[in-house]
Amino acid sequence: VVSTQSTGPNLPYLIDGDIKITQSLAITRYLGRKFGLVPGDDEKDIVKCEMIEQEAVDLRSAFQKLCLDKEHFEEKTPTYLDNMEKKLQMLDTYIGEGAYVVGEKLTYVDFMLYEYVSQIRMFAPERVDKAKNIVRLLQNIRDLPQLQDYFNSEPFKTVRIHPSFAAFIG
Repeated sequence: VVSTQSTGPNLPYLIDGDIKITQSLAITRYLGRKFGLVPGDDEKDIVKCEMIEQEAVDLRSAFQKLCLDKEHFEEKTPTYLDNMEKKLQMLDTYIGEGAYVVGEKLTYVDFMLYEYVSQIRMFAPERVDKAKNIVRLLQNIRDLPQLQDYFNSEPFKTVRIHPSFAAFIG
């Protein structure tokens, strides 16, 4: 339901009954809770998800910053790639060998990692593929039967990750 009442100054927004939310991360967390994609009651799992969530946001921000800086893209790319690879290796070790961030339990953070790391992987597959636990997590998301129609859809195959004025559009 779309409302004319302001939910805040930003897009995207979500209106679910009487709940009005702006900000991508707030929407993601809300949908995670609504659909049972949260780590549960174990405080260690909750903290692990929160920390990896923020690492994923940092990965995405750094990648966007690089790609949108067309003027300095070439000179900044080597440093970005080295830093990104180090961060991914640290994250890979922390995630461990489970199917998802918190073992066998699928959470909204797994979807965040899939989205953000898959975008980086389009740009630097040889660097991302060194992070074996992350690559396994990406494949586990990719193999979810509920998502196959989406992964095979034209929008998934054709929508670019950055605007046309970016140095890398994906």
